[in-house]
Amino acid sequence: MASWESQKFLSKAEIRAIVFLMKKRTTTQILVSTLLTGTMLGCAGGGSTSTSSNAPVKKIHESIVLKGVTIVNTQNGQLLPNMAVMIDSGKISKIISAEAVGEQGSKRVIDATGKYLVPGYLDMHAHILDDSSSAEMGAIMLAHGITGFRQMSGTDEILLQRKDGKLKLSEDSPELLGMPGPVLLRSNASSADAAVELVQKQRSEGADFIKVVDVAPNVFFAALAEAKKEGEYFAGHIPAGVDAVQASKAGMLSIEHLGPVDSVLISCSTNEASVRKAIGSEATVNMSAEIGKLTVANPLLVRLMANQNAFLKTRTIIDTYSDSKCKKVAETFANFKTWHVPTLIRNVTMQQADKAEYTNSANLQYVSRGTREYWDGVSKQFTKIVKPVARETLRQLGAMDMKLVKLFDQQGVKMMTGTDVGGMWVVPGVSLHQEFDLLAKAGLSPLKVLQMTTLNGAEFLGKRSTMGTVEVGKDANLVLLDANPVVSVANLHKINGVVRDGKYYSEPMLKSLKDEAAKKLATVVNTDSSSLVH
Repeated sequence: MASWESQKFLSKAEIRAIVFLMKKRTTTQILVSTLLTGTMLGCAGGGSTSTSSNAPVKKIHESIVLKGVTIVNTQNGQLLPNMAVMIDSGKISKIISAEAVGEQGSKRVIDATGKYLVPGYLDMHAHILDDSSSAEMGAIMLAHGITGFRQMSGTDEILLQRKDGKLKLSEDSPELLGMPGPVLLRSNASSADAAVELVQKQRSEGADFIKVVDVAPNVFFAALAEAKKEGEYFAGHIPAGVDAVQASKAGMLSIEHLGPVDSVLISCSTNEASVRKAIGSEATVNMSAEIGKLTVANPLLVRLMANQNAFLKTRTIIDTYSDSKCKKVAETFANFKTWHVPTLIRNVTMQQADKAEYTNSANLQYVSRGTREYWDGVSKQFTKIVKPVARETLRQLGAMDMKLVKLFDQQGVKMMTGTDVGGMWVVPGVSLHQEFDLLAKAGLSPLKVLQMTTLNGAEFLGKRSTMGTVEVGKDANLVLLDANPVVSVANLHKINGVVRDGKYYSEPMLKSLKDEAAKKLATVVNTDSSSLVH
């Protein structure tokens, strides 16, 4: 989902202004569609799996030995040098000293001298399955060391395909670690009863969790309670009128995008009560489905198009930030075991949608031609619409995102890496490495970043027995690095090889995956709404 708050209502005047802009059918509509509607459609599961994603998977389980490698202990950062890691049938079967390795017969021995071995990277906030280029996206992610992902949008169709054993990812793709059904919105969860019914339906279809985006407070807590009753965890956004602290205490397991926007930050404001009162007094508007989607997807930008003073409340929250108050909020998250997936790369690409670093990146070869052209049009409109005052607020908001991540880390809040891949300028695979750099910039140590993308995801999923560390019996989903990742986050980028389900991909093979995917994407001129923003 989009890294912006999906939670406020618009005034009638604002709605009229937006409708007018939409009727003009100009590139302004493209801005709205990309930054707003696409996000909603992706999260609401507007697409379906592609033919390539459903192609039968041919399992290739090699018997290999990674000889001379240094194993990185993700729990404490300690190194175990000159080891031999043996892999059979997709599992780590034995770990011994490299010096003790004898004749291996038919096993493939890979010289890993001077290399470092870590578990495969995890992107715990992605939108792949509802994209027609899902096979290419998966291959690019794998080539960047990602061996597992959490799908953050679903449909009844995709859930039923998986339930019937018909949902097949391509071999050269990360593992699907979980997915919800259609996300909860005011349109499909307009009342507590409707939300409860939707949760029950998704449970019966095999959803792994319930994803919430924008619902009324009473609906939010009713859905959360029903999800817990059904044995499903509750994840997503903090809507307007919902206190993130109360959501944590009620059992919300995973908060995405740091709120998004100011829906967590508001709890750190010394002016919290009056700001919440102002939010509560805002009149609701009965909107068309199309306008409703725009509001849910990215209300701040919608408001900005209609009103250049739209960021005043956010600016007030930033100006009244209290570090001591925020520490108490973080303590609640830590005590009630509420996880966070910051998606800093998604946040910053939304806040700086026309920044040359993103608009002119060579990595855009890893998105379809049509998508890139679409994003370019949006970027130009963003430049025209966002005025200096709004830009300054967005800049400060980005700085607050970094501050929250550092404070959460210091207070023991559990966090995982996620990128919202599929969103504007959020390139598959590449975006996770950008996330690593942003987390380091926020002040997290290299070990903490490594843990966020390996060990923490395993803990969150309750899969410590099969993933998260390099140990005998664990799944053979691994990344081979040229340098020590505990010394510098930059070393997480230096991928020499990847093991996915026991299959070894050398550096040339990884390059081939990227090149082949880029070649195919260059011919894709049609854009899927589900692939543009989430």
